[in-house]
Amino acid sequence: MAIDSVSTEQPLPRRHFMKAAGSTALVVCMALPLQSGLHAAGFATTINNAPARVLATWQLQAGGYQVGVLKLKPESAGFFDIELAVNLPTRPHGLMRLSQDEYLVVARRPGDWMMRLNIRTGNTSRIWQEADRHLNGHSAVYGDLLYTTETDSLNGTGALAVRHKSTFELLNVWPTLGRDPHEMLVLPQGGFGLPEPLLLIANGGIQTHADMGRAQLNLGKMDSSLVALHAHTGKVLNKWVLDDNRLSLRHLAVHASGVVGVAMQAHHETLAQRNEAPVLALLDQQGLRAAPGSVGVKGYAGDIAATPEGFVLSCPKSDVALRFRLDGQLTDAFSAPAACALTSQGSQVWLGHKPAGSAQVLEVDNHWLLV
Repeated sequence: MAIDSVSTEQPLPRRHFMKAAGSTALVVCMALPLQSGLHAAGFATTINNAPARVLATWQLQAGGYQVGVLKLKPESAGFFDIELAVNLPTRPHGLMRLSQDEYLVVARRPGDWMMRLNIRTGNTSRIWQEADRHLNGHSAVYGDLLYTTETDSLNGTGALAVRHKSTFELLNVWPTLGRDPHEMLVLPQGGFGLPEPLLLIANGGIQTHADMGRAQLNLGKMDSSLVALHAHTGKVLNKWVLDDNRLSLRHLAVHASGVVGVAMQAHHETLAQRNEAPVLALLDQQGLRAAPGSVGVKGYAGDIAATPEGFVLSCPKSDVALRFRLDGQLTDAFSAPAACALTSQGSQVWLGHKPAGSAQVLEVDNHWLLV
C-alpha cells in the first residue's frame, strides 16, 4: 500500500457543507414510534430516543461522498448538527476506530483506498491498495495488527490482509477459505469451544472478477460461510455453512452472551424466493442456523446491532427495522423508510433512515459508529 504523506482530504466547515447540500434533507436518526405491546412484552430496547454523536458516511445530492461526525438530536426539528465533513474519492463502506480520536474508513468493494481520519483535528491520510487485491469494505484490529477483508483480483478468492496498525505495513496474507469475505469480528476470549484469540469472518460467497467490477458471477455456485481463524497465525479453526447456499453472510454483531448475529442477503432467482428467505442467522455452541422468523423483507438486511435482548436488523429494501430475541424470535417491526445504519449502546439503538415524506435526501451509507 502507498500512503499519502500529506493529507489529501480537507474537512469542510459546516456552513460550506450546508451550502453545498442546499435545501435537501439527510437520511437521519429520527424518533420512531414503538409498536404496541412492546412494554407489555417486557423489552427495554429503544430506538432513536436519545442524543448521540456518530461517525457516518453519506452521499451528497450531486453524487460525491463524505465522511464526518453527526451530532444526533432525535427530538429536535433539525435532527442533527454536522460537526465535521470530509470529502471521499469514491463510495465508502466500513468504519472502525483505530485509537481514541483516529478512525479508519474503508472503500466499498471493489475498493482501492482506506482513509485514516482524526475526528478531533480533521487530519486525514489516504492509503492506496495493492493492485493484486481489492478491498471488501471492512476491517478489524487486535493489538498492533490491522486486518482487512479482501479479494484476489485475478482468481476471485477471499483473502485476509494482516498489517501493522500504525504503519499499515503488509505483514501477511491469509486465505479465508471462501469468496467475497466481508465483515469480521475479533473475539479475544475465543468462543464456540475454540482457543483464543480468534477472527470470525463472513464469506459472502459471491464470485467476482477484477474486469467486471461488482458483477455477480455463478450465483448457483455461491459458497457463503463463517470461518474462524487464529488471530496470530491464521490457522483455520472451524468453518460453518448454511444449507441454503444462496444466502450471503454479510454483517456481524456479537451479543454479550457470545452468540453472534449474522445479517444476510438472499440471491435467489425470483423476488418471491428472496422474500421467503431469512435475513438473520445465529452462531452459538450448537452451530450456525437461520432464524425462520426473519422472512418477508425481500431477503435483504443492511446492518445489525446487538442489544441486551438480542439483535436489531435494518432492512432498507423493505423500509423496516426488525428486533429479535437472542433465540431468533421476532418481537417487533418498526417502519423506517430506507432503514440503513445501526449502532447500539446498552438498550439504546440508533438507526439511520430517510425522513418520512422527504423527496430529496443525502443518503447515509450502511454503517455508523458512536464516537
